[in-house]
Amino acid sequence: MFRKIHLLPVLALSASLAPSLVQAATLQQLSMDQMTNLATAVVRARVTGVSAAVSTASGTPTIYTHYQLQVSEVWKGSALSEVAMPGGTANGQHQEFPGVPELKVGSEYVLFLWKSPSTGMIQTLGLTQGIFEVSGETDGSIVAHRRQSGELMVDASGRRVSDRAVRMGLTQMKARVRRGPEAAQ
Repeated sequence: MFRKIHLLPVLALSASLAPSLVQAATLQQLSMDQMTNLATAVVRARVTGVSAAVSTASGTPTIYTHYQLQVSEVWKGSALSEVAMPGGTANGQHQEFPGVPELKVGSEYVLFLWKSPSTGMIQTLGLTQGIFEVSGETDGSIVAHRRQSGELMVDASGRRVSDRAVRMGLTQMKARVRRGPEAAQ
């Protein structure tokens, strides 16, 4: 039987050493330039399917939800066909992890991705921070946006900071990612 455990992905910190008491994730706040620099891939993609499976790659049986992607643009790295998020339901068992987002089949996103060294799976950078939903505006423009994170956010020094929603024109975001963080200096 699976137990609820606390996830410690890259750039997400645990709020406590007692996993059974932790009900939220603590995330290091990342700027767009930091995410661009840290990501192994940045893609614009539509989610076309979802499945869940148990993995023992990290040494502990963990359920991962796998989202199949139809990539329309690669802004950094290479096209990937799937992104995995810890948690989900498989083989009649359910696991949840604080701060882990869910993607919607049929929705389009800009995803900042990294490859987990412990599992080899492709995941979003900074949990919800690396997921921008793509939508059209009434004026015909296309924007990428993410909501304000509900998780505790800290800066690189560990000081608590406030997160904010991010909204940017898709063309502007694409140009910023492609020129890289060095060009923004």
